Amino acid sequence: MLYRLDLTQSWAFTPCSMAGIAKEINNQILEVTFQMNEKNTVDAQFGKDFSAMLGDAEKDSGIRGLIVRGGNGFFSNGFEPNSFVGTTKEEIEAVIGPAFRICGQVMKLPFPVAMVLNGHAMGYGAILSLYADFRYMQSKQARFGFPEINIGLPIPSAPALMLQDIAGRALTRDMILGKALKADQALQAGIVDAVFDDEETMMDRARKDISSLSKFARSTVRMNREMMYKRYKDSIPAAIEYDIELASTAIMAPAGQEGLGALKDGRRPDFSSVD
Repeated sequence: MLYRLDLTQSWAFTPCSMAGIAKEINNQILEVTFQMNEKNTVDAQFGKDFSAMLGDAEKDSGIRGLIVRGGNGFFSNGFEPNSFVGTTKEEIEAVIGPAFRICGQVMKLPFPVAMVLNGHAMGYGAILSLYADFRYMQSKQARFGFPEINIGLPIPSAPALMLQDIAGRALTRDMILGKALKADQALQAGIVDAVFDDEETMMDRARKDISSLSKFARSTVRMNREMMYKRYKDSIPAAIEYDIELASTAIMAPAGQEGLGALKDGRRPDFSSVD
């Protein structure tokens, strides 16, 4: 049954944060924790800061892996609705543009990436995680899905393509129509690699899987990641740019404004008079 979700050793530098994104390096692994707000929703500042953080890591030859996790019971609950209600198309693109392009950055990093879904991964949270090499999910109180249709928006084409390759077309169809998966269902579908009861066990597994690749040359790992995602080299960047334009147009449309306004107000949207 599918569920519908209602709206070690530190070195290099000490922990710090930008836009609620904490980071530290443990044994050559960059560990990032989202702690932007109560639900780890994403705004324009997140896109700027996380992109810069990834860019710095890519140029640092001492970093051999990336682990991303959430906080407050949410990996990420998607975009911040306040960024989209009553704003201009340019302001909307300033939020979604950097966030979507970050996905392309993650795919091109020269080291392995793990996402620790220690809470709900909905919307953008689910999208971002698809670009990782490893995904782990908390067994309880966590859902994985794309609720966009519930707020009058389409799922972006880039993650829809990747999800079909991972989970198949039928399940992708159900998920883009608003279904959310529990951890055991995500595991069965091949979306996550393992399910754990507690966060520390998830982190231990992520560190182990990433560290196991540190014995290889960074250049070799980079080339193997390139080969792994070669079929997406041209299609995903093009799809991301298409998705930015489509999403900003859809958000500005009546259905998008009604859905996001309802989300912001804590009510159910009414699409009865919206085309």
